[in-house]
Amino acid sequence: MWFSHMSGFLGTQKPDRMTHATVQGMFDGLRYPLPTDENQFLLCVSCGGKNRVPLHRALHQPDKARCGRCQSPLLLTPDAPLSVAANQYRHPLDQKATEALEAIPGVSAMLRKVVEVTSERYDRLFNQSSYVRVSDRQFPHLYRLFQKAALRLSLRELPELYVYGSGEVNAYTSGVEKHYVALSSSLCDSLKEPELLAVMAHELSHILSQHVLYKTAARLFTFAAGELAKATLGVGQLLLIPLQLALLKWDRCSELTADRGMLLATSDPALSLTVLAKLACGSRRLSEQLSLDDFMQQALLARQAPEENVLDKIYSLMQTASRTHPFPLWRAAELWHFCCRGDYLSLIRHRGDLGDGTSDEPGDIADAETSEPS
Repeated sequence: MWFSHMSGFLGTQKPDRMTHATVQGMFDGLRYPLPTDENQFLLCVSCGGKNRVPLHRALHQPDKARCGRCQSPLLLTPDAPLSVAANQYRHPLDQKATEALEAIPGVSAMLRKVVEVTSERYDRLFNQSSYVRVSDRQFPHLYRLFQKAALRLSLRELPELYVYGSGEVNAYTSGVEKHYVALSSSLCDSLKEPELLAVMAHELSHILSQHVLYKTAARLFTFAAGELAKATLGVGQLLLIPLQLALLKWDRCSELTADRGMLLATSDPALSLTVLAKLACGSRRLSEQLSLDDFMQQALLARQAPEENVLDKIYSLMQTASRTHPFPLWRAAELWHFCCRGDYLSLIRHRGDLGDGTSDEPGDIADAETSEPS
């Protein structure tokens, strides 16, 4: 989800015991916009040739990058389905938090049963009586965007999509046994169609990454802890705190994976970062005056801040109290790092039997054919 406590879409989490020096080292030299002389090396799946690709061009126009030897496309077009499994773009913090959560004996089976007898049973009835179902006849433009995002991510079964009336700019995914995605009316009014597709892809990535059970449980336990605290003057809440904190920590980390899915579905880093910038701004009128360059410079600076452990503790307390105060700038910095230093380009390349498709070794290199981003 984007803003409310139901999904934690806008929260990040630092690695356990990651020092400021480590984080600073990861982001040192990373700039936005990229310098024009920064390159990455890609292998052509057709001829096996190594290609030097200007990174800023590959990120902005991936479909224009062609092998300097055989002219074959190096990267997929934005509309081509990805042959990528969700675990291939899972953020390391998501993976680590998931492993820590699953180390609790019987946690998955227990949570599934709790969800089954509580929210899962009533959610669908609530949706059918309160939300408006999107179809090819009702809000067809939203339905087409949803289909496009699912096709790009190779999601075989399209979940149900709903719109609900709310002044909050929000979206969320739920339904453990039968998934669905819900968009608020304010979200639909505030974002352009490509931006809505990016939001839909983020939510679909939660489904592909099998996040829905734990996200639903995090929402449920946050509500239950509050109600139990009221009934027992705070004493009963202590029983739920260990599992609740583990769920909330995982919830924040899972958003980083879904952000990567959003990027892969759009093949447009600027679009994905703009969505985070608009949600950080929170104003439809002011968002028209946003400078993505300024936003990203602030984001990269914030990601290196030594106060990150303090901010993370503050965020944990706020989320535990059912108050979300997201850090979209941190997430934007993480996503840009994935673009420039991570596996992003190797995941959107044409598939073949030539390894991972990237190379740090110059060897016999041809300059890929590209065109200047417009």
